[in-house]
Amino acid sequence: MALSEPSGRIQAQVLLVDDDARLAEMLEGYLGAAGYRVQVAPNLASARQVLAAKSALPDAVILDLMLPDGDGLDFCRQLRAVPQAAGLPVLMLSARGEPMDRVIGLELGADDYLAKPFEPR
Repeated sequence: MALSEPSGRIQAQVLLVDDDARLAEMLEGYLGAAGYRVQVAPNLASARQVLAAKSALPDAVILDLMLPDGDGLDFCRQLRAVPQAAGLPVLMLSARGEPMDRVIGLELGADDYLAKPFEPR
């Protein structure tokens, strides 16, 4: 469910799945200042709970690959297998920055791949 701003515009909602609390806080602040509503999930179990509890999918997912309870690549593949989430934009965010890592991420369904560290803008 999208929330309306006072101006009547609907805020885009982003699900950020990352276990790095400092990075998540920085991204939440940066994206929030840009007009996005961000929900942070520190692991895959939390991300699954958020997705199951929502009446509507977020507008996008920012997904870390190396999470304490699993692999973001597998999660992306699972998301793409669900018809309602097949078109959900997914940005992979990872410390794995080698070209082959990027290729694999994009082949498994990510819309884009951003290596850490990165410039938020």
